[in-house]
Amino acid sequence: MAQQHRTMLISGVISVALGFLAGFLGGRLAAPPRPEKAAVVRAEGFVLVDRTGRERARLGLDAQGMARLKVDGEDDTALVSLAVDSQGGAALALGDDKRRQAVVLTVAPQGPQDMAFYRDGHLRLGLEVLKNGEPAVNLYDTGNRVISLGLTKPGDPHLVFYGDNQKATLDLSSTKNGDRSLELRGKGGIPRVVLGLKQDRKAALGLFDQKGKTRVALMDEPSLILLKNGRVMRTLP
Repeated sequence: MAQQHRTMLISGVISVALGFLAGFLGGRLAAPPRPEKAAVVRAEGFVLVDRTGRERARLGLDAQGMARLKVDGEDDTALVSLAVDSQGGAALALGDDKRRQAVVLTVAPQGPQDMAFYRDGHLRLGLEVLKNGEPAVNLYDTGNRVISLGLTKPGDPHLVFYGDNQKATLDLSSTKNGDRSLELRGKGGIPRVVLGLKQDRKAALGLFDQKGKTRVALMDEPSLILLKNGRVMRTLP
């Protein structure tokens, strides 16, 4: 009887031990618990403040329905400003330490894209791609464009210099078919001297009066044409 009781006791102890071991191994071998799905926060705006309670950043919608992100420096200087409208347009502005814009990037839906660089509050350099795909690099002085380098839609380069009145003073262009031209312009952008090459074959030089009328034409054949008030006065072979 004692032997039977002892056997039952040992069997019970072994069963408990095996059950504990199985539970332990099952817990170790089971797949880790999946993280709970992150909650979605919906709000019309967020404000980020520093330890002193000063507003440093704001994200929200303005009165026109544009989503805006504004980040300020420690002295309330606007360092980053991002605006996006419902039509797909976007504008990003980066400021300097004196509350002046330094870089501005704008994208219009199905329209042009441009990037402008400023120094001391004055526009100095502009990069743009027009709606028709033509790219251009523009240089500025005191806010006025002075040089423009670009490509036409077919891929032909052109270089333009501008005067104080924003009229072209020099125009240099080249095309894939061999046409080359150099135009010196006077007041109001009127051509005064034009040097050209037609399809890499025929060269021509034209001199014009202040109204843009031809005075002298020097070409391959005939070699020289003199005009007055638009009328041919003399021709030299």
